[in-house]
Amino acid sequence: MMNSRLPVENADTVSLVCALLVRFPELASIRSMPAERNVRLTFALRTRLDKPAQASLADALADHVDGYLLLVKDEAQTLRVECESDRTVSFVHVTRDTESFSKEELELLVAFFADRFGEALVRSPQPEDAFDADPVAQDESALYAIEALRDPTQSKSLVGFREEARVLVYFIKSRKAKASSRR
Repeated sequence: MMNSRLPVENADTVSLVCALLVRFPELASIRSMPAERNVRLTFALRTRLDKPAQASLADALADHVDGYLLLVKDEAQTLRVECESDRTVSFVHVTRDTESFSKEELELLVAFFADRFGEALVRSPQPEDAFDADPVAQDESALYAIEALRDPTQSKSLVGFREEARVLVYFIKSRKAKASSRR
């Protein structure tokens, strides 16, 4: 008898993205875009970044990432920094290609934001059972998560983010443009 049920797509990827958000409480969200072979990391800041500050931040981030990639003898195919700001909060979206992106680069990005913005960088509070967490296991899960985001068989985009004390991960349906048939 043949099983006609489709497997849950990349259930491991969902768990690993959760582990990545737990390991890096500085990340507000992660979005995988397998069709574009990109990942978008979002950092939240308790400060408004005006246009000159946004441009300065984008230049500094590009310099850090390019410098890191030069050291490891790699090159970014995609590196985009976009900012959204209102009166009191800014969201910084860093889009990277999954091919050259690594856990070490993520650690560099987190350190960059922590150093540059200090207390203005929004960090998720540590869960009450955090003292039981094994840092080596968390690092290993983060490494596997980044590898899972590279998986060429993954076809659905997903987004993981925090809501209060929880990490939520959703698959995103792709939106295809339809031609209008109005006359």
